Amino acid sequence: MDSRRDEKTEKFNIYLNKIYDFVGELLSDGAVIIENEDNLTMSQLRVLLLLKMNQKMKMTQIASALNIHVSTATGLLDRLISKKLVIRESGEDDRRVIYCSLTEDGLKITDTIWHVVVENAQFLSEFITPDELDIIGDSIDIIQRAWAKRKEKLGGMLSSQT
Repeated sequence: MDSRRDEKTEKFNIYLNKIYDFVGELLSDGAVIIENEDNLTMSQLRVLLLLKMNQKMKMTQIASALNIHVSTATGLLDRLISKKLVIRESGEDDRRVIYCSLTEDGLKITDTIWHVVVENAQFLSEFITPDELDIIGDSIDIIQRAWAKRKEKLGGMLSSQT
């Protein structure tokens, strides 16, 4: 029984890596545009995009989501703060908790990158049949249902909080 679960996990991880690589390709054009304009590293861009998706995050959540040590995340965020792309704020309930979020300039950069991603993805429709599009849609629905079940099982906590 464990070998079947291991096979399933391994297969799922292969597919996730394919998605990760593909999204990286979609992002690459936008990232190159922004890197040239603002001299940002790919790691800094990852932090910006993570904050774009989550609006406000604790330092530990950022480190966990990027699979890096908190001290590394702190260094990345310090550089983004000095570029006025991210702000750090104390929590309202507990001032020891520090939250990070994008500034207006940070939002502009992530919006530009996302615009390039959407444009790149839209060009794909020329090469995808309606039946293939249905398969993609069904696959996304399956992943979203699994994610919702996981969140429900964990009491609504996000992966970066567990």
